Amino acid sequence: MHGPSSFLLGAIGKFVLFSQPMCGIVGIFGQSDAATWAVEGLFAQQHRGQDACGIASADGNGIRRFRTIGLVREALGQEVLQSLSGMHAIGHVRYPTQGEPTRENAQPHVFHHKERPRFALASNGDITNLPALESMLRDRGYRLEGTNDGEVIAKAIGTWAFDDGLGIEEAIRRWMKEGRGAYSTVLLTPDTLYVFRDPHGIRPLCLGRADGARFVASETVALDIVRATYERHVSPGEILRFDGDGEQGLEGYPSPGHHHCIFEHIYFARPDSIMFGERVFEVRERIGRALAGEDDVPGDVVIPIPDSANFIGHAYAHARGIPVAFGLVRNHYVGRTFITPGQAVRDESVRLKFNPLPGFIEGKRVFLVDDSIVRGTTIRKLVRMMKENGAREVHLRIGSPPITHSCFYGIDTPQRRKLVAAEREVEEVCRLLEADTLRYLSLEGLRSSVTHPEQYCYACFTGDYPAGRKDVEE
Repeated sequence: MHGPSSFLLGAIGKFVLFSQPMCGIVGIFGQSDAATWAVEGLFAQQHRGQDACGIASADGNGIRRFRTIGLVREALGQEVLQSLSGMHAIGHVRYPTQGEPTRENAQPHVFHHKERPRFALASNGDITNLPALESMLRDRGYRLEGTNDGEVIAKAIGTWAFDDGLGIEEAIRRWMKEGRGAYSTVLLTPDTLYVFRDPHGIRPLCLGRADGARFVASETVALDIVRATYERHVSPGEILRFDGDGEQGLEGYPSPGHHHCIFEHIYFARPDSIMFGERVFEVRERIGRALAGEDDVPGDVVIPIPDSANFIGHAYAHARGIPVAFGLVRNHYVGRTFITPGQAVRDESVRLKFNPLPGFIEGKRVFLVDDSIVRGTTIRKLVRMMKENGAREVHLRIGSPPITHSCFYGIDTPQRRKLVAAEREVEEVCRLLEADTLRYLSLEGLRSSVTHPEQYCYACFTGDYPAGRKDVEE
């Protein structure tokens, strides 16, 4: 997924101080020049975070770290990698939901105890009870240098492990009891890699192996690029330890049931990833076919909004027997519109990013297919662009149900009142977006697109959060 969906436009985030949004992580144990391999894994997951990146390495004796603002290929060059020797490494790419990008918010975070770096930690997800945890850390004398969840996870575990004498493994188990929300996490000591995932399994985390080394990543594409064989996803509530004795499964935390994020399939994951046991491109194709099965409006051409809607649009067109064309050309050298500050700049970015094929849509009834609508700002601009270039009709087809509730588990959606469908019927949204018709995929159609629909979180469509309303703050 490199595509500029309307999803996440200008999101403000939730009403808590901290933010750790959609990110990508890697972990490597037992591989020569592990930091170099970590860079490759992060590069494959650059779509998950373009704000900041970082790597921590370990050689059996100590931990070294480098983190900075910027893209992987620009920030993590040979000079940096030469300072990160070791057989083990973790890494992180970050996309922020609120606040200016800062080095302090970049991961991995390092926990120091008695002036010694004890471990480094990187995490993907959102914690919903951060104010209480931050208050606990402040009372214990810790100062937070940044404003993201990963630092709180690291300092909470470090406090319990070293100040209270629990040790790292018991401290991780305590974290899984005390921390609420979503987290897929890697924790690196000088000679051990720990991997753990929240009991609901909301954010992804997969395991792979190559030549005796172990690899961990948010997406399987990171395993592909280092030629590691994908084995499985880490189970919800599972804790794994990799050390000189190999791999050990530790006592984890009981899972109340799987609640994987359905938006990984709809939008976030790369189409060549395997996510929660399913090939992402196949799920998107099934979404397109399900969307087509709920539609009978006549038209002339289907145009997917590149890139994340490509598979949805192509399958929709094939199922309906309507020609598909990539009638919108995307400039891949323009930054993502939803991370551009200022609404006026965002609006201009839509034109900088997309341009229709000259003369192609003139006089045609166009089906414009996208994966989702959040605020609706981008999609309205694209509808206008279609009509300004001669489209006779523009029909919006969306590969997900209406987003009516905010996400609190690692996806940057705005406050509920800023969601275009939160308090509007479909016809009202259609008029607001200036389309001739608007059809969303039904929730039943979305559920039919995955093999185990009962194992997914649909809270952004239903308001039914995995741990109930008490688990979130609006």
